[in-house]
Amino acid sequence: KASASVREVEYTLADGVDIFYGMAVKEITDKGPIFVKKEYDEEGNVVSESDPQLFEADSTIIAVSQRPKDKLVNTTHGLDSNDRGLLEVDENGQTSREGIFSAGDVVTGPLNVVKAARAAKETAEHMAEYLEKLN
Repeated sequence: KASASVREVEYTLADGVDIFYGMAVKEITDKGPIFVKKEYDEEGNVVSESDPQLFEADSTIIAVSQRPKDKLVNTTHGLDSNDRGLLEVDENGQTSREGIFSAGDVVTGPLNVVKAARAAKETAEHMAEYLEKLN
């Protein structure tokens, strides 16, 4: 179930974002992430899972949810979070760990999908600048 309004989805699609519902990451490979589509019953139990599907990519950006997963924050050295459990980033979207960027709900708390997509796009531009400086 999407938390975005029809209008927000339309704006996001117009901005060039592809939306895939019900997909779950099964594995991240050198060729890109592998997803499966899951279907759930009314109690939230998985009732079916599709065959794995590779989404070829040069790089993979992980979006973990509407707030940091405790395991991610607690097991990733150098990621600072605030008292609300949100990741701390600088004006470019870079976390306290060099070369790790973050945007959207994991930084600000719940936003609408348009604002989250815009923040992700701006952070991606800063990521690209960062990577260009490395080369």
